[in-house]
Amino acid sequence: MKDQKSIGKETPDVKYQRALDLFIESVYKPDADLRGCAYNQDCFNELMEIREHVLNYLSTLKSTQNSQNSNEPDTIENEKQNNTTPLSKWR
Repeated sequence: MKDQKSIGKETPDVKYQRALDLFIESVYKPDADLRGCAYNQDCFNELMEIREHVLNYLSTLKSTQNSQNSNEPDTIENEKQNNTTPLSKWR
């Protein structure tokens, strides 16, 4: 990912959402050194499990942040959050 120029004035919610997206992207991005250390220390599977938990949490956080800005009833939002699937795209 390449850095982009400054965006300008935006609401705190938009800034928060962008920061959350960047953090999620950083978790998806493979870190060969970190994974190599985990493999050498015989905890690679545990690292990937923790990564999966973090991605699930971030997905829930993103859904929660989006729901604060939406007009959908709480029951629909709760249902969406309960039906999230694990994100194992980059494992």
